[in-house]
Amino acid sequence: MKNLVFSLSLLLASAGASAGVIGFDDLPGLETEPIANGYAGFDWDGLGAIRADAYPGSGYAAGTVSFANAAFNHDGGTAAISRAGGFNFVGAFFTSAWLEQELAFEGWRDGVLVYASPASYVIDTATPLWIGLGWSGIDTLLIYNSSGTQWAMDEFTVPEPASLSLLGAALAGMALSRRRRPLAGAGPAP
Repeated sequence: MKNLVFSLSLLLASAGASAGVIGFDDLPGLETEPIANGYAGFDWDGLGAIRADAYPGSGYAAGTVSFANAAFNHDGGTAAISRAGGFNFVGAFFTSAWLEQELAFEGWRDGVLVYASPASYVIDTATPLWIGLGWSGIDTLLIYNSSGTQWAMDEFTVPEPASLSLLGAALAGMALSRRRRPLAGAGPAP
């Protein structure tokens, strides 16, 4: 019984464990510099970081959900975020920099399309839109836009490996404790 209680507490703790959130606030926010590959364990193709105060009244200002910076597609085109070994993409906040536009997403694994967003998401310059996809087991996330102009992304959210390990440990502990517990009414064979 003690093992079951411990396992249940581990399971509850892992369910409430926070996801890893990348806010880009530790970057300088110089719009001419791309986000360096390896930042936060990812490769960032077509993305830079920009300060919230770079263009007052723009979607960059509205789109910075975290403290100081947001990522943005610096050339206005498609952006790719990848990690060798894969990752799970929970979601992120998106805001258009200059005009209303649509975003579409694809999740790839080993060069094979695994997920595609069921529809385009309309983003504007005034309100960050949380786009939660909950995709697992991808190694590349592609973000397409309809306008050829910039958008801001903040609070890029992926599960922390520690959270996944904790959940696995909790499930293993529950399975082990169930195996050791005798069935109700079962006794020694006559």
